[in-house]
Amino acid sequence: MGVMTRDQDGGFVVTSDQFLGEAKNTRAAKKISSTYLVWTGNSWSSVKADAKTFETQEAADEYIWANSGLVMKDG
Repeated sequence: MGVMTRDQDGGFVVTSDQFLGEAKNTRAAKKISSTYLVWTGNSWSSVKADAKTFETQEAADEYIWANSGLVMKDG
């Protein structure tokens, strides 16, 4: 599973390359899909409007590092 930041609507969000209901995979996706999960602050969602947003990519990256155990467990 890959977790990364992505530019979305003028801000930055934390995304996963997995889809809800998909079996967990330890390999990163070969290409970035236009359909992706977003992190809400508590769980993953397929609804882009539910995403926890950050003003900068650096802030989103720092959030991933600080919360990696939580972010990586469900995505």
